[in-house]
Amino acid sequence: MKSLYITSVSSFSGKTALSLGLGLRMQAAGFSVGYLKPVSTQPYIVGGRVLDEDADFVRRSLGLDTPLWELSSVIITTEMLDEVMAGTLGRDLLSEVKEACQRASENKDILIMEGGASMREGYAVGLNTLSLVEELDVPVVSVVSFHGEECLAGMCVVDDILSAKTRLCDRLLGVVINGVPREDLAYINDKVAPYVEQQGVQVYGVLPHDPYLMALSVGEVIEALDAEVLTGSHLKERVIENLSVGAMSVESALPRFRRQLNKVVFTGGDRTDIQAAALETSTTCLVLTGNLQPTSTILTRAEELDVAVLLVPYNTLESVERVEGMFGKTSLSQPEKLSRFQAMLAEHLNYDQIVKDLGL
Repeated sequence: MKSLYITSVSSFSGKTALSLGLGLRMQAAGFSVGYLKPVSTQPYIVGGRVLDEDADFVRRSLGLDTPLWELSSVIITTEMLDEVMAGTLGRDLLSEVKEACQRASENKDILIMEGGASMREGYAVGLNTLSLVEELDVPVVSVVSFHGEECLAGMCVVDDILSAKTRLCDRLLGVVINGVPREDLAYINDKVAPYVEQQGVQVYGVLPHDPYLMALSVGEVIEALDAEVLTGSHLKERVIENLSVGAMSVESALPRFRRQLNKVVFTGGDRTDIQAAALETSTTCLVLTGNLQPTSTILTRAEELDVAVLLVPYNTLESVERVEGMFGKTSLSQPEKLSRFQAMLAEHLNYDQIVKDLGL
């Protein structure tokens, strides 16, 4: 049985997406695949148990029969952290992780382990990435995000890769560079990737930025806002790629509405003029704030155009703040997004090299 630990230097780099994409590809090749998220800081409660949402999604997508509560061995909550700091926890967390790895790997050809939010996570409870991969004796693939707007093009990528190499040393099997804008692909492929490979780091793939994969579904917006669905209850899987706020005049709003495709528009329930303008452009969802019901004309037109109309009690600013932070975090919960990501991996990821380096 082989193991692979997938980590990253920074958060929201695409670890879950890569873990799932690799798992599905390996299953298609005939390998029996296990999955484990050894340490999680994303607790949610189901049936009185503390679980990890990413692990739940991967389990369902891979069709694993491992009980959900066994797929994330240590889930860090505020209460656990308080006990750690007070010295009253009374648990051997490392032993729990090792036991979970043993269970998850039974009768499997490969166990894919997904690291935490970033490489710095876990020190507070003694389960940081560096100590875990040493204790578990596993090779690592690090996902590195492109940060072109934050520093000189390519420099952040090189810094993150060499930082991972310095920390992980021989444990680092290679890296996947993710989220590269189309206009920067040639530079990353032709200059950055060859350079870091000269430094002894294998580059398994350079994945382009795809706004569609960063989009939200109507269902996710409904859940985030606890919204009442006035039209489009069948549209929960429909994808939203842009966010717009209709708090200005129609004359000012229209040019923006026309530029943004597949958008959600936030506006007051009494702004019939903005609602009508949004419906005549590429709008997937209208969020009407302040618990103000729209006119029957707006609802009829939305139904004709297959646009979801949601009613929420919050004001426009509160509603936008609840949703905008969710953009840019890849979620593959919609089947079409998962298929699109798999197609991207097939084109841009050197899967055969990963399999070879793992010794599968």
